Amino acid sequence: MNRIACLSALALLLFTACSSSSVQPSGSSSGAGGDPGSGSAASGSGNGSTSSGAGSGGPGIADKYPGDVGIDQDPAVVWVENFEEGSVPAVTARYDDKKNEAGMALVPDVPAKSGGMASMKWVAGGNGSDATDVFKMLPDHEELYTRWYAKYQKGIMWHHTGVWVGGYNPPSKWPSPQAGLKPNGDDRFSVSIEPVFGVGGASPRLDFYNYWMQMHSWMDIPSGPTAYYGNPLVHQNSFTVDEDQWMCLEVHIKLNTDPASAKGGVLEVWKNDALVQRYDETGVKGYWIKDKFCPNGADGKECTDYPPAPNTPIVPLDLQYRSTTALKLNAFWPQNYVTNAPEGAVQYDDMVVATARVGCLK
Repeated sequence: MNRIACLSALALLLFTACSSSSVQPSGSSSGAGGDPGSGSAASGSGNGSTSSGAGSGGPGIADKYPGDVGIDQDPAVVWVENFEEGSVPAVTARYDDKKNEAGMALVPDVPAKSGGMASMKWVAGGNGSDATDVFKMLPDHEELYTRWYAKYQKGIMWHHTGVWVGGYNPPSKWPSPQAGLKPNGDDRFSVSIEPVFGVGGASPRLDFYNYWMQMHSWMDIPSGPTAYYGNPLVHQNSFTVDEDQWMCLEVHIKLNTDPASAKGGVLEVWKNDALVQRYDETGVKGYWIKDKFCPNGADGKECTDYPPAPNTPIVPLDLQYRSTTALKLNAFWPQNYVTNAPEGAVQYDDMVVATARVGCLK
């Protein structure tokens, strides 16, 4: 697959980064793929209509399954990956697409309270492959919660290293983020949590990096195939990577029920069971600085250094993910994409996709 190169850093107004584009099926130079990781694929049949635990730290499905043991059998669970298959090929065989299997290794290091014995270490960048990832096409859903544990190596210039969840219409068995291009509303959207590209130093910040039909451009007048890169939406200095430590992260996406508006749309993120930010059609308001949405409470310099002008609209985040109900949530894409030396390693474990709030390990 071809990876669109990143635009140069454009001062504080532009700390976006490019994403892989035009990804081809497995076997190409840039695949990605995925299937459950607890040894058996969960096949929850929920339709995503229940907002269990929305806007709070719990309770969640994990409360019923200490160490996540047996969580894959819960009817609300759609997908589980806990890397207990015993070998890297056994893990990747459960996915629709994968890339750089040589950069993956099962290691005996798991989060506290985990019922497993292994996590997976993903290495990318340096003199090796830029990208190490897997991709799974999920059943169509209107609403999903995705919880995972991540452990980031200290001192790395991360590019796209996190978990992406979204949808394609028609559903796809490989990722196609189409970096630089704004979705139409009937084709695709993606939501991810990852370290902010280009913001180095100790404990880099985390944020969203989202593509959807109402995203904004870094250009004053958007034009050409590089006008749109993922929008960050949180901008909180306290929302950081706990380097060399396990973190529990969870994202909740509920699609807009009215294709003509943001009605019904929800977006939430938790870290270690503490709600970091919630957006809905009437919730927290903010203003746009080019491609960055600065909500009330944002304290990142990219927001505080550019307060809104007197006539700047102060609005809720527009969560019109789609213009047709044919576009659903159906894609799961954990990845490590590092383009600058040195190579960087991230570990993932205890990943759960469900139609209800999951919560951290108990």
